[in-house]
Amino acid sequence: MNSTFPTPKTIGFIGLGNMGSAMAAHLCNAGYTVLAWARSASTFQALADIPLVAQPSIEALCAGTRLLALNVTNTADVQSLLFRDGGLAQHAQPGSIIVDFSTIDAAAVADIARQLKSRDIDYIDCPVSGGAAGARAATLSMMAGGDLAAFNQIEPMLKHLGKTIRHVGPSGAGQAIKAANQMALCIQLVGIAEAMNYALEQGAELSVVLELLQAGLPASRVLDWAGPHMVKGFTDPVSIEAHLHAKDVRMVADAAKKQGLHLPLLFKTAELLDELVVNGPKSQDTSRVFEVVRKHMRA
Repeated sequence: MNSTFPTPKTIGFIGLGNMGSAMAAHLCNAGYTVLAWARSASTFQALADIPLVAQPSIEALCAGTRLLALNVTNTADVQSLLFRDGGLAQHAQPGSIIVDFSTIDAAAVADIARQLKSRDIDYIDCPVSGGAAGARAATLSMMAGGDLAAFNQIEPMLKHLGKTIRHVGPSGAGQAIKAANQMALCIQLVGIAEAMNYALEQGAELSVVLELLQAGLPASRVLDWAGPHMVKGFTDPVSIEAHLHAKDVRMVADAAKKQGLHLPLLFKTAELLDELVVNGPKSQDTSRVFEVVRKHMRA
């Protein structure tokens, strides 16, 4: 791998959603030149306050730097950006590093890394945890898999985006730990929803229940996020989009079944989140699984 980037603090960025745009803004504030490509020009109009340097094509993006970042929704999106005609694999310069902040199927990562390595491109799977709030605050937890030497080169950049940053092993290791992260988060969320519904059925006031849970051993960051939504009836702005958690948990559940693993809490959580997304509004907080749990209480 070529250890010298043509412009030491230039990065190419694809994926300017709620999290990606916040991450790109931090890099701009840290003195990076952030080249960016998006399918629609309206993306840049909405982010006019961030000094991004819009690129007309993936080819142009790759011509300007050997450090590239992705933050998109799913495995298919990543594979398309990388391997389609005119994609990153075709145009990235030899010696490039692609750091992928997306949450995707761990089983796909080894093949992605192998294909890119054959083109002298290093691929670091580096999913993040902390949501849009963590991205805005630059306090993300970041778990990276891939070549250690490549990781060491991008670590200074990652420190502008996250608080807890770890190289956790070979390609796919980052996604494996992110899968465990999503399992722990969403299973805990369903447990909170069930406990709150049980207390409600006993005639308890939810605001009091939340106060006492937060003061006791069940206290957690998940409770601090989800509990107020449940108490207020989901009138506050969405914190974390349900469809993203549902996608992640379903992906992990399907992968576990392929491995012959029996993980009943994971499988039930995936079912409940699937139901939430299918029957709920397009934009909704994952904590709204409270309503799905309530519907099933007397089924």
